[in-house]
Amino acid sequence: MRPEPRSGRPEHVFTLPRAGTVQPVALLLLVLLGAASPDVVCLEPTVCTQVTRLGREGQVERVRHTERLPARVEPGAPFAGWMTWPRPPKIVRRQVENGQPVELRAVIPAARLRLAVAPGVVTEGIGEPGVLVFLSADPFGGASEPPSLPEPVAAAESLNLLGPTQRNEVAHWHTDAAAWQARLASEWAAFTRSPRTAASRNKLLDTLGAAPAPLPPETFLTETQRTDLRRRGHALEGRILVEDLTPEAYRLRVEQVPLDQLVEEWNAGLHGLVSRLERVPRPRFHVRRGHQHDEVSFTLDVRSDVDETRVSQVARRLREIPGLELDGTDLPPPAL
Repeated sequence: MRPEPRSGRPEHVFTLPRAGTVQPVALLLLVLLGAASPDVVCLEPTVCTQVTRLGREGQVERVRHTERLPARVEPGAPFAGWMTWPRPPKIVRRQVENGQPVELRAVIPAARLRLAVAPGVVTEGIGEPGVLVFLSADPFGGASEPPSLPEPVAAAESLNLLGPTQRNEVAHWHTDAAAWQARLASEWAAFTRSPRTAASRNKLLDTLGAAPAPLPPETFLTETQRTDLRRRGHALEGRILVEDLTPEAYRLRVEQVPLDQLVEEWNAGLHGLVSRLERVPRPRFHVRRGHQHDEVSFTLDVRSDVDETRVSQVARRLREIPGLELDGTDLPPPAL
């Protein structure tokens, strides 16, 4: 839905009493009317809905939204509509309040479902405010296959790399995921028969937001299992994060990064390993044979108030990692 142009929209016109005669009730009415201004909320330029803005509360904007849903959704027909989700999970509410986008997806036999939550917006309601969401369904994307595990975990399962406890957790996950998918399919069918019924609508949204928690490879699998998967050709990259401490210092976090990725990013001048450092030459590293799939995790505070350049501080930490070594040459300063 595209927002309507403002041109031609009627404006509120007020005739005020003479100076000194404005009554408190009239003044309060003016304030309230001024705060409640019609506008739109958009997820992207062509996905918008009209709201009435009621003001800000901290980092979020409070709005009133009128739902315009059809009386029913025909079987096999696509669907798209804006609505309020009164009771989202705490993690979703927290992301909305932090202005972070949230998107949930699911596949059932009847359709592929997508739920997008408007960041930084809450809706007027009884009790705690709800969140504003856009639900769409693609009937051509439906499938009866059960939800799948993350690829590395599924690969570890198929290669018999999991221990007994892990196998039990995976079995429970498969059972929970199949039950969740069946429940979601039933509630989608109830929703299509009566989209305007709040009870069926809220039940669908609550179930969509209650998918079984994933089994993330970075915590579910052991370091040995991740290394073994890399040796078998599965891509499991780690994360390199930079946290500013001062304008001239930062904290470098290397989390489960395979040595070949670490060396590639250092030699290329990527991320916080080089790009935020002084524009000076740096030593080139390479990975010793047989260690390219090993992973490393560490945290390093890179400082500017010591008698060592920031490049040298990071290079010194890399020299301490088993499996890494200098090749005796220097790399040019990273490009601006």
